[in-house]
Amino acid sequence: MANRNKPIPAHLASTQRAVAVLAGHVNWRKWSLVRQIEFLFLAESAKDFYAQVGADSMLGQLYAHCLNGRSKVERQHSKTFLLALAGQRSTLLTRPDLAASLGILCTHYRVRLRSLADWTPHRKNVHFQLESLVRHLFDQYGDIPAWVIGAWTATRTANLGLNLAELTIHLGQGRSLRSFPSLPVPLTKRMEHEMRQAPAGCTFLEAYRYAQLAVRDALDWFGVVLESRLGREVVGADDDFWLGVVDFFRAAPMVDPRQFGPVCDWIHQKRSVGIGTELPQPGFSLKGRTMASVLAQTEAWHRSLARLRSHTHSLLPFETAWAGLEVPNFTGGDEGRVHIMQLTNFGQLVEEGRTLQHCVASYVDSCRRGRCAIFSLRFDGRPAVTLEVTPERIVVQARGRHNRSMAADERFWVNRWLGEARLTLAKHV
Repeated sequence: MANRNKPIPAHLASTQRAVAVLAGHVNWRKWSLVRQIEFLFLAESAKDFYAQVGADSMLGQLYAHCLNGRSKVERQHSKTFLLALAGQRSTLLTRPDLAASLGILCTHYRVRLRSLADWTPHRKNVHFQLESLVRHLFDQYGDIPAWVIGAWTATRTANLGLNLAELTIHLGQGRSLRSFPSLPVPLTKRMEHEMRQAPAGCTFLEAYRYAQLAVRDALDWFGVVLESRLGREVVGADDDFWLGVVDFFRAAPMVDPRQFGPVCDWIHQKRSVGIGTELPQPGFSLKGRTMASVLAQTEAWHRSLARLRSHTHSLLPFETAWAGLEVPNFTGGDEGRVHIMQLTNFGQLVEEGRTLQHCVASYVDSCRRGRCAIFSLRFDGRPAVTLEVTPERIVVQARGRHNRSMAADERFWVNRWLGEARLTLAKHV
């Protein structure tokens, strides 16, 4: 009988309070942010908590990124940060899509340079608020490159394995970019200087390409390069070769820059795969070739891609299919006349390329390996624009007939799709 009068241990009392709330189905969305955070840290089980609030809700996402799998000490750091943030007039705690970034801030909050209480969000835009908060907490001198800060709000992850949070802290303490120990490639002082000038929204790779072009005074080719293989492939021994292709184009008078990407595709095919019955030529060079001959051979190859059975993959059945990326299709317009659909077999790629007169069929290997997905924007069933999407959910290419850029009406529908599918459009597209 005496046991009935014993005080309930604190951890059991917390559990009982949480269970009582769960049983009552309280509408936590009407609570203050501080009360919501307190409730979040009463949770003892991910399964039960998700059942109550929903795994995709704001609290569900905060639990996943700020509590789940963390030690008691780490959870306390998370609670300190989230309660401090809840006390500010910010909307960051209302956006489930930013919970992962808040989780990273929880991890590094203990090495902050300034108090969160001294931070004030000056705009309603949540992405601006997050960037402002990151600078306030970690940027001692206000000179962290915009593309590094911007990565905190992006869905893009194509940064060559670089930990951008650790890079932010490193740079925020006044250290040089080239001294960061986990850089995927060594940098000279000149390259670091140019990388710091790269536009906001760049990945590390894109900032690196920006610097490479800036060093050779070729920044007017930046957008063209990002749309090509050079803009997507990792830094490597072939960089000098591909930059030589840029120089080859720059030296040619009156050449359409839009031909750069198709020529790079032709060169890649020639060096790595082989064209027709030819074997691969890894030592292929542009030395001694004229722009006219290169364009002619590129055009001939593109025409061959549109002819059934004359493509280098002619032995590949047109029915060859792949799973594709988990990105939804789109239907819009009057009577659903606008469609954006993923192409998931070789025959569809061949037909798309033949209709629009470009080389999308050459992407079959990349599609089969999951390196990218190809979508087709269609009006009344007719292909208009071919779109390339990376596994990071970034649209990195959009090409119409003969590799033209998107028209205004096409861009309108693509932007609608981006919003619904939670995709990002690369700034160069």
